Amino acid sequence: MLVYLLAEGRYRLSRTIGSIAGVALGVALFTALVAAGDGFVTAARQPLAEVGADIVISRPDVMGEAAAQTTRGVRQPFGLVPLSFAELDQLSRLSSVADVSGGLLLWDFSANSYQTLLGVDVDAIPAQLAASVAQGRLFARDDAGVVVVDQHYAAFFSMKPGATVDIGGSSFEVIGIVAAAGGNQTATANFYLPLVDAQALAGLDGDQVNQIYMRVEAAADVESVIALVEAQLGEVSATTQQSIVAVMGGITEVSDRFASIAALAALLGGLLLTSVTLHAAISMRAREVGVMKATGWRARDVVRLFTIEGVAHTALGAVVGIALGWLTILAFAQIPIELPAVSDTTPDLAEVAPAVPLTIAASLSWGAVLVATATVVMGGGLVSFLSARRISRLQPADALRT
Repeated sequence: MLVYLLAEGRYRLSRTIGSIAGVALGVALFTALVAAGDGFVTAARQPLAEVGADIVISRPDVMGEAAAQTTRGVRQPFGLVPLSFAELDQLSRLSSVADVSGGLLLWDFSANSYQTLLGVDVDAIPAQLAASVAQGRLFARDDAGVVVVDQHYAAFFSMKPGATVDIGGSSFEVIGIVAAAGGNQTATANFYLPLVDAQALAGLDGDQVNQIYMRVEAAADVESVIALVEAQLGEVSATTQQSIVAVMGGITEVSDRFASIAALAALLGGLLLTSVTLHAAISMRAREVGVMKATGWRARDVVRLFTIEGVAHTALGAVVGIALGWLTILAFAQIPIELPAVSDTTPDLAEVAPAVPLTIAASLSWGAVLVATATVVMGGGLVSFLSARRISRLQPADALRT
């Protein structure tokens, strides 16, 4: 039987390739689209991963308190008002909260562009920031007048440790360069500096911040913690991984809905094409079946042969499809996308430093591979079995007359 199968593949090469190609196309599209959808969601979660927080809390300016701020030089982002250390302390005592720290996000407007600053509490530097130092060092407790620069921003403006920069009319020394782990960069700011320096630049009291970073004990606690925060502080803006995904709009639709539907449609389409090909190929071999039965083959032998042949074609097609899907995923991984910043108050100016896009962190999903392979192999085997059982019932004389 094995010799017969090999001979069929060799002498009916075009039919064999047609069966394999249909499966390969469906499997490749399915695995690639599933990987792309997962990659979009992973990329959407990257901004909060970079600051080591599950929730970022800010207070919107619903009362117009920030209207008197300057629009040139260092200022808080439009629409934000400060939060106090006392409020930060309140949140640290909430249930399900693992850690809380504060930061001060600022803009520094010059004549033609702006740069973003993030004042960080020296005693609570995010672990992600500490782990991403590419050059130099982070600031220590007694440091003042120093900054750490985002790697891409530093490269664009040719900054290195030891250089000096002007921020809000004051001179600061660059002591370090930070880069996001894994090569993906969604910087919260262009410059990181001690919180006390940031407060002085903005003219704020020493107990004021405008962002609170919260880590929860379990992912399921996020919504309940946000409700507790609103009960304590009143109206706030809470940024989470889920809210960033929602902000992505069309990308989210692709990742959460369309990609899954399209992937399933591609897989079923490939299976349908293969089923039609296998059914037609078996039906066209009636004379061959007549000769086989005339030479001693039993009906069950015919059914077993064609079923094994169908399973072999679909299994080989699945292997080829997985390889094609993997190559497609490698291409997806080079596609850049731009995500919103952790703060949704970034100004829209004409002349700014170039945005650094993320790449889609697409990877081959073994779950998708198993689903696709099992679906096409079982489907191809079932179609072959049913078609073979029908044609195996022909009498040799009837088959030869067909």
